[in-house]
Amino acid sequence: MRRASQEVSRLLRTGPFEAALDSAITANGMSLEDLRLRLAAKGVTVSRTALSYWRRGRSRPERGESLEAVARIEEILELPPTSLLALLGARRPRGRWIDHPPGTLARWKLWPSSEPLLKALDAPPDGQLAFLHTSDLLVVNEGPGARRQRVRLVAEARAERVDRCLVYHEMDDPQHLVPELTGVTFGRRGRVRCDLENRQFVAEFLFDRPLETGEHAVIEYELMLPVSQPMDNFYRHFTRPGGLYTLQLRFPGRRPAWVRRYDRATPSSPERHIHDLWLSEAGTTALAVPDVRPGTVGVRWVW
Repeated sequence: MRRASQEVSRLLRTGPFEAALDSAITANGMSLEDLRLRLAAKGVTVSRTALSYWRRGRSRPERGESLEAVARIEEILELPPTSLLALLGARRPRGRWIDHPPGTLARWKLWPSSEPLLKALDAPPDGQLAFLHTSDLLVVNEGPGARRQRVRLVAEARAERVDRCLVYHEMDDPQHLVPELTGVTFGRRGRVRCDLENRQFVAEFLFDRPLETGEHAVIEYELMLPVSQPMDNFYRHFTRPGGLYTLQLRFPGRRPAWVRRYDRATPSSPERHIHDLWLSEAGTTALAVPDVRPGTVGVRWVW
């Protein structure tokens, strides 16, 4: 067995795990891609991004497959058996939260009656996915009828083996008309559940393969939103700090008199007027929020 350097030996005794792993890889002179290929040759699949995250301390191996990978890394780097595994210690608590950035809102605070739906779908813990970009395109007619909403989500896995995501929509129409999921791109449609009494719609989308920590997925889907009366607002709830949020509105018929953006920190907070949106002659407008915060981003208009 190749003798580890003095610094590697010290870190294997004291930790932390990421420092010991980084030092051992550096001392070996092996790139992460080389390490990934050596693991694959032993029948263990780990993405290069996951290895990088382990090395930098952005995540740590916890699942059985990942712990098996760590054992094989010890062999490849010629480290004493279980020397890296011992530094992982007890498994971190799991459950409703994976991490809890400042200001984060629990799903049940934004959707207070959602628990039955979440249980029916065995909802994954909050924080498995970070949404780097959320995009809404809404086509609105003046009178009753159907509205078309197209959504694009760019997500990054913040845990290992993330294989799905859930999306939530509220049904504001007084007749509780149910949205229709008309298309899904870059993913597969899973289960769809509605709670008419509490005006909630939840859809499940399945990724083509499980994502490792740091990997990305793009999901696009389209909804038809039947409404029994003219629509005069649109909003989106955010439970966690996120990346870019964009909203595009198109009014193909008569244009509204004005369109105004508002924010709300919590469901019980008053609306805070941000600014009026410029409306083109073609009946289009848009807003962009570069670093969205937990709460609600919405727009209102008057015909």
